[in-house]
Amino acid sequence: MPRNLQSSVLLASSLAIATTISSTLDGVNGFVISGRVSPCVSSGRKQSHSSWPSRGFSAATELHSAPDSLGMRSSTRDGRPNPLPSPSEFVGVIFDMDGTITKHCIDFADLRRRIYDIADDDFGGPDKHDGGCVLELAEKLSPDGRKRANDVFQDIEQKAIDDMKFMDGLVDLCRCIDDLGVKRAILTRNVRRSVDALHDRLLDDEGISGFYPALARDSTCEQGNLIPAKPAPDAILHICNVWGCDPSNVIMVGDSPADDIVAGSRAGCRARILLAEGGVVRDNDSGNGGPIDEEEARQRTPCITVASLLELRDLLRDNQ
Repeated sequence: MPRNLQSSVLLASSLAIATTISSTLDGVNGFVISGRVSPCVSSGRKQSHSSWPSRGFSAATELHSAPDSLGMRSSTRDGRPNPLPSPSEFVGVIFDMDGTITKHCIDFADLRRRIYDIADDDFGGPDKHDGGCVLELAEKLSPDGRKRANDVFQDIEQKAIDDMKFMDGLVDLCRCIDDLGVKRAILTRNVRRSVDALHDRLLDDEGISGFYPALARDSTCEQGNLIPAKPAPDAILHICNVWGCDPSNVIMVGDSPADDIVAGSRAGCRARILLAEGGVVRDNDSGNGGPIDEEEARQRTPCITVASLLELRDLLRDNQ
């Protein structure tokens, strides 16, 4: 089946499952990990990272939210259930970076096309590999193929740094979080230099200190091992270990159901908040994976969806 037709079929399947699951999720909470967590550890599930269902959501579409029944304290100002931890339990907010706290500046469709073209050359045709996550696919390439893929990543990431702009409302949101005494962290599939560029601009332009911890795809734990990228929960668990808290004391905020919301669900975050700027989820997927099952459709469903960072700021203020 041609790749573009396959992607359309998979997208339709994903959305059909997600819509069905989101309509029946009231009162369902993701698994919660209790107690302290160790850096560079898995979620405690028997599955390995590679055995988790692959990602496949990539189109701009409206997405429903499914509130958790556990931990609900009140309603938001528009009448939706408040998914946040109580103030006495609330420790921190973990943010995705591109498309969440910085404006969309990565062309994911172009990224996938360029990496898939390299894989076609490397493996001998599009029928010799299954596409999927571009980062995982790049690891399977020959040394020459990996070099070409890394050149693509560096080109796209440098352009993202050059074009970087704060998401509307970021400065006000950071100041609100700091005033509330809540911690803030970054978890991104970008490289460290992108995070450093963001921190430099926040400090130089606005006098705001950086996010801590700030984990990128090339971040390592104490043992020197790379921390698996989203949607694996390991990085969230690492952040919770640094903060000395349980995942149920934090919220995960991002613009990707397949990466950010799934990672938060697998880690056991109390709330998984989707930022859908303007009310839609844009193409922010790093790979068109295989069909998703009902469990991953559930994991991709956020507790609540906000249309802006200022809406999130108001949600945090109202939670006090």
